[in-house]
Amino acid sequence: MKNIGIFVLLIAATLATPVQAAPGALPLNVEELKVLKLDSIPPWPSEMVLKGTNEHWQKVLHQGDFVVTIYEAQPALIDISSPYPYDEFVLVLEGEVTLSATEGEKRTYRAGDSFVVPKGFTGTWDMPVKFREMIIIETRGWLASGEASS
Repeated sequence: MKNIGIFVLLIAATLATPVQAAPGALPLNVEELKVLKLDSIPPWPSEMVLKGTNEHWQKVLHQGDFVVTIYEAQPALIDISSPYPYDEFVLVLEGEVTLSATEGEKRTYRAGDSFVVPKGFTGTWDMPVKFREMIIIETRGWLASGEASS
């Protein structure tokens, strides 16, 4: 299925908007990131939402050689049938998520945990409570996956 590709394209409009890299350091204060106001983004394609609420928000903090964004979702179980198009570093700011890989590995991450979703991942993301994360993606990988063309 094209589920993740469609989702990625929906988010593309937000990330394709250039955010200039600041000339100085960008502080990433976790407490401030937990309460930062985010922008509503389009819902996931309905076939990706196995259960839960199809509402989520995002704010791009930096776009240079890599993209830094804050993402938040209401409780949902999301199907990632199409291989993830890039490597993604995640720092959980609030809530929890359980990633269940198609191959059978299942791991739960909570506030303060960090992990990498490798390019090619398939499975599910289960967010049983409101979930907020900081994501870092290499811009080149982001652009190569086609999001910027939407």
